[in-house]
Amino acid sequence: MLAAPATLCSAMRLLPRHAALLAALLALPLLATAAPTAAPPVREVEGIGEYRLPNGLQLLLIPDATKPTVTVNVTYRVGSRHEGNGETGMAHLLEHLMFKTTKRFANVGAELSKRGMQFNGTTNADRTNYFETFPADPAQLSWALAMEADRMTGAKVLRSDLDTEMTVVRNEMEAGENNALGILVQRTQAAAYQWHAYGRSTIGARSDVEHVAIPNLQAFYKRHYQPDNATLVVAGAFDAPRTLAEITRLFGALPRPARTLPATYTVEPVQEGERLVTLRRPSGMQGVLASYHVPPLASPDFAAFEVAVTALADTPSGRLHKRAVEPGLAAQAFGWPGRNAEPGLLNLGLVLKTDNDVDRAQQLLVDTVESLAREPITAEELARAQAQWAKNFDELLANPQALCVALSEAIAAGDWRLLFQLRNRIEAANVDGVNAALRQWLLPSNRTLGRLYATAAPERSPLALPIAAADALKDFKPKAALAAGEAFDTSPANFDRRTERYQLANGLRVALVPKRSRGETVELALNLQYGTLDGLRGRRTEASLVGEALALGSRQHTRAQIADGFDKLKTRFGANSSPTSGANVTLSSHRPQLAEALALMAEVLREPSFPATEVEQLLRQQVAQLEEAAQQPQAVASHALEQALAAAYPADDPRHRGSFAEGIAALKATTPERLQAFHREFWGAAHGELVLVGDFDAAAVKPLIERLFGGWSAPQAYARLPQPLPAVQGLKLGETLKDKANAMVFGALLLPVSDDHPDYAALRIAAHVLGASGFDSRLLTRLRQKEGLSYGAGAWLNASSFEPSAQLAMAAIFAPENRARVEAAFNDELARFVRDGITQAELDTAKRAMKAQSDTWRSDDGAVAGAIAGHLERGRQFKWNAELDARGEALTLEQVNASIKRWVDPAKANWSWAGDFDKKAAK
Repeated sequence: MLAAPATLCSAMRLLPRHAALLAALLALPLLATAAPTAAPPVREVEGIGEYRLPNGLQLLLIPDATKPTVTVNVTYRVGSRHEGNGETGMAHLLEHLMFKTTKRFANVGAELSKRGMQFNGTTNADRTNYFETFPADPAQLSWALAMEADRMTGAKVLRSDLDTEMTVVRNEMEAGENNALGILVQRTQAAAYQWHAYGRSTIGARSDVEHVAIPNLQAFYKRHYQPDNATLVVAGAFDAPRTLAEITRLFGALPRPARTLPATYTVEPVQEGERLVTLRRPSGMQGVLASYHVPPLASPDFAAFEVAVTALADTPSGRLHKRAVEPGLAAQAFGWPGRNAEPGLLNLGLVLKTDNDVDRAQQLLVDTVESLAREPITAEELARAQAQWAKNFDELLANPQALCVALSEAIAAGDWRLLFQLRNRIEAANVDGVNAALRQWLLPSNRTLGRLYATAAPERSPLALPIAAADALKDFKPKAALAAGEAFDTSPANFDRRTERYQLANGLRVALVPKRSRGETVELALNLQYGTLDGLRGRRTEASLVGEALALGSRQHTRAQIADGFDKLKTRFGANSSPTSGANVTLSSHRPQLAEALALMAEVLREPSFPATEVEQLLRQQVAQLEEAAQQPQAVASHALEQALAAAYPADDPRHRGSFAEGIAALKATTPERLQAFHREFWGAAHGELVLVGDFDAAAVKPLIERLFGGWSAPQAYARLPQPLPAVQGLKLGETLKDKANAMVFGALLLPVSDDHPDYAALRIAAHVLGASGFDSRLLTRLRQKEGLSYGAGAWLNASSFEPSAQLAMAAIFAPENRARVEAAFNDELARFVRDGITQAELDTAKRAMKAQSDTWRSDDGAVAGAIAGHLERGRQFKWNAELDARGEALTLEQVNASIKRWVDPAKANWSWAGDFDKKAAK
């Protein structure tokens, strides 16, 4: 499918602004108050320093010089459980308005976008958090801290902002309505709770959201958005003493509120019988879900629930996977424990294809989960869960942005150290303790599948009560902080200087970038090209599946053993393949485990066995996904456009795009033998690129790469498949999907331009202004900010490095009854774009924003490894990127606007719409 940019509510890609404007904003006068008292240290745990301001604000500082980025996160201890009757959705609605008007800013979201910051706002039952990530820069950090201090108590919460955002919130609700399994989760949780607010969806009741009174919303904001109800986290490359002083100055000026927040006191009664909820609606898949009341995150028993999820729902080793997925009774197993401040739910379920028997799957689910008394958790299952947790926790500590989000959950549960306490408890867990806890809670009378049935005698679990964080932390023992890495210069020139390139005798191109990294992490990217047009004819399905099927088993190990092996090595492996662009393999590991991880990866790549039972599972999952995609507006609109653009190719051509039905038929005809034959004929390292970036010994790695991949070549010849520009323009495609609350449109203007074309730099800037700059883009400003029609809209430019073939792609999600208004908005904005061009201010902002984007992604070792692999195939280095950026920086307004007029012809754009367009237009 066409890849849309992440411009939806909680995750938007953003970009920077003028230095003059930044200086002006930072020069705004602060509140005239006496100098605040310096924040005293409270404690330091595993490299995290905690401080507390006199006004009650909690501070967490996490210095990490290994990545040249900074994340600023503010967590407010308010979520949907703090809402009263008639106020559902209020916490989430405030999240939207916090990107609007404050005392100092007319539009916070737009200001973040102009600075190239990646930002996010999320709400759940217990908390709301906001964060922004940007290249390390004291001025940017100062601005971010000043902005967060401003919106902590200075948001205006205006009726005018609410009016324009209301349709956007409705749009988000409607997007959720399209997800039948998501709605099943909502309904099951609602049935599980009789009184507690955890039974309400965070997004709220539509009637509550639509009728919210501004005075009530303002009062909710003033009550909860205060320094004594918040935790500020700063993580990344920053000067800790200077930042602490700046935080003290900015946030210390905020007064401590006189009000006292009331404690929540509702305790859900013990459930006294099974409950069943049934949801019937059109969908491409089915599902069953069992939810059990359990204690909160702070409970000593909570580690047992984390272990239970892995033992029961893990793929490929969990019991539900073995008993339901492998025999074909379900397509997928899943589960998660509610990491809440108050007693929550342990959730376990199965995703089913439309031809699976729901009643049979339901009984199998219940029998498997509630059989722990006679089939207790084993030592092997516990060890697997502990290995997975150790790997995931190491990855978390090495990622400041993800760590901030994870800390938000622990903060909301009572204390940020609960995250580390949970890790310790899982490490220390034993099978007797785990099974004892699970036997208490995984009882039939404590289960919600739906309807209540009376029982002759009660079978009650213990009453779940809140636990004070202080009590939970009495035996907490922090561990040593991760070893720090080097402060690495991520400029293009330095990457080129630090990169060693060479070629093996069989043709594999190799690039090594050794550097010390936090947690001794190493990232690998391996691209493999294979086949010719004639050789790949009629083999599209096998070419697409082999990459994902590699880890299903090897000559030496089963699928479960391979998964356990990577977990024990704290390594994440991934592979995918395509009929037109070869295979992409990624590996995330650590210096001590790298050699073993590479050896296991080589075994998986070179010696796959494609076991019949595992392949059958994969094929069933793929069929289920296609059946669901065929009913989703985004997938249908994207697929229809891709089909039309590839219509010139015959059915056996690997570039051909068949229908969903044809894809399902091809999957059902695929066999393990066909996958094995394709791998044997086409897979090898002779035409490929291997890149390592991170903490490793190059002298030790070189002979290992030679031994593992030097003799691996494919029998079939390789010649890149040409992918010329399709001779298609002006298409208007449409597909009506019944009973879908949301609709989708994709557009594609085809341009005979490569990424080496003289106009490419100008077209990049043009696409950025039109739709790739988040809140600041033309399309999102029109469709979301001004008219409130779309939850997410944007445009982006894709250009080939090999031939003159590019797409200026566009997309928007919207309510189907608003199609005419959305189409008119696209037409108006494209006409204005061509007629008037962009402004000097937009050009200046785009240049600054795009530079910030480049600086930010180069701090991600995985992204760098992938980029270098692409460079090796194209005969490039990072110098090419630097020169492209320099050409863009040198462009004048006249040159950019001339390129827009030369290439952008709205009449030639191809459009694909999908949704329930029989609905009446909104008034």
